[in-house]
Amino acid sequence: MCSTNPGGVVGAWLVFLGWAWTGVHAGPAGPVTWTDEVVELGGGWGRMVALGNGGWIAVTTRYPADTNSYLRISRSTDRARTWTTLAEVREAGRTLDNGELVWLPDGTLLLAMRSLIPNQSYRLPVYASHDGGRTWSYRSTVDAIEGETARQGRGLWEPDFWVLEDGRLVVTYSNEKHSGYSQLISLRVSHDSGVSWGPESWAVTPPRGSNLRPGMSQMTRLANGDYLLAYEVVNSGRADVHVKFSPDGVTWPAGPGERVPCQHCGPFVSALANGLVFVSSCENVVSFSEDFGRTWQKVDPPAWDLGYAHSWPAIYQTGTNEVAVMVVHQGVRVRFGHLQPRPRWPNPWTATFDDGTDRGWARYGGRFAVQDGRYLLSNAGTFGMAMAGDGFWSDGTLEAELRLTSPGNAGLMFRTTNPDYEGPDHAFGYYAGLDTAGLVVLGRMNNAWTLLTNRPVAVSLNTWYRLKVTLEGPRIRVYVNNSSLPQLVVEDFHFARGQIGVRAFQCNAEFDNLRFTNAVPLRLNYRRTPAGLDLDWPWTGVTVRLVSSPAVDAPGLPVVFPVVPGERGWRVTVPGLEESGRFFWLDAD
Repeated sequence: MCSTNPGGVVGAWLVFLGWAWTGVHAGPAGPVTWTDEVVELGGGWGRMVALGNGGWIAVTTRYPADTNSYLRISRSTDRARTWTTLAEVREAGRTLDNGELVWLPDGTLLLAMRSLIPNQSYRLPVYASHDGGRTWSYRSTVDAIEGETARQGRGLWEPDFWVLEDGRLVVTYSNEKHSGYSQLISLRVSHDSGVSWGPESWAVTPPRGSNLRPGMSQMTRLANGDYLLAYEVVNSGRADVHVKFSPDGVTWPAGPGERVPCQHCGPFVSALANGLVFVSSCENVVSFSEDFGRTWQKVDPPAWDLGYAHSWPAIYQTGTNEVAVMVVHQGVRVRFGHLQPRPRWPNPWTATFDDGTDRGWARYGGRFAVQDGRYLLSNAGTFGMAMAGDGFWSDGTLEAELRLTSPGNAGLMFRTTNPDYEGPDHAFGYYAGLDTAGLVVLGRMNNAWTLLTNRPVAVSLNTWYRLKVTLEGPRIRVYVNNSSLPQLVVEDFHFARGQIGVRAFQCNAEFDNLRFTNAVPLRLNYRRTPAGLDLDWPWTGVTVRLVSSPAVDAPGLPVVFPVVPGERGWRVTVPGLEESGRFFWLDAD
């Protein structure tokens, strides 16, 4: 379990140093747009599972006054829009919560939960249903703590199921019973659909004797076949969410894992059919990954604009082009969103803000507005950045007009991944900007600031400047006011690709007429070799796939030969291709 302080909320009306405007909603940015359609289930702590026949089963916790909590089972036959109560699961004298469901290939439903008598007994029982959730019977206990350890208040929490590719059932859970550890994440495997459980292993362990508490684990299987485990680490930041990767879902690498930006406390992770990965948490931000969980971007606006709250969110794909986010907010509620096709980025890409919005931009911290065709960052006394574009852009030219209206520094970000709002340099990428101290600066962000170089240049308030950055492999050049020679030149090999963005640190700044000219556009290249036809294309998102057809006007089918990483992108060899008139192209979901 986690407990952190909620963050503040910025009002809809902002007045600051002479600027007055109604704050515009962020974006929208990201692969999903949220609807106003909301379904209420009531209760607290909700989870769902899809059935093979297109229906859904949900479990919610009920907290009646003056007695023990229990679990309610409900069913939907219309993609989670309406629900009918099927059953209730209770245990006499025990408190139930943290219900989790899994649907087995043979049609059996399993339900795990935490079951406890405080300071006396902590158990993780498993119940089974063979009739679609109408009746339930006890099947097994994953783990239990009784006796002296239980009397110390050390418990078991938050079980989560996953069915592996070979049919084995895995459960992970938070475990406080081991001496020397405040809490760790345990794992057990069942070879008989949860009737019995193998020996305990540890998926995530903190340093022995530390106060770190990994917990609230959730697993999913990625489109590349790997498994991803998401979990919080209480007493690391604000219960920061981390992830680990495993080839088999059973063996996990040592160490704390990789931190996920913008996510804190109680994560839930879901891999979609098109390869995208979504994660949310009690931060009530939805993030997505196009590269199997290695980098993350924020969906703006969020599905539920709650700020930090113990909403215990969960994300599900409820249709081919639909996702749903379940939260606890005045009872268990579900909001739906439409999945959008991956953008087809124009070349050059431009942003003028003439439509009065920042559509396509995700905001991280700070205060933002669009006024008179300019993007305003009102960050005097604070910091913030906004990101846009393709997370796989690498080489090219980035240009913008920039005006600082209060002392500080502001400028452009590029080749940036994993942006966050925890600090002014919380991202992985580069920044080139102007400082009213009389400098043009170029630096690297790695959740900390590293100055690469700077140079004196006159910077006046309320004056427009033209900033240009050229990217060619490791070489970065920065130009001010269309100078024919760069003011700064650096070679740095740390970051090869990422989005572009704008940033203002401790100042107010305005941006206009941004342009990125991509020197490595997404283009399919080919050459014949003795082994067949070699095809390659630049790095891009998982939803971009190579397809083929015998006719240019016929539907394309995915190429089934292995796609492997090359020197500058993806590569595939189609062996023995003698057929003439075969067409290949890249298609994006």
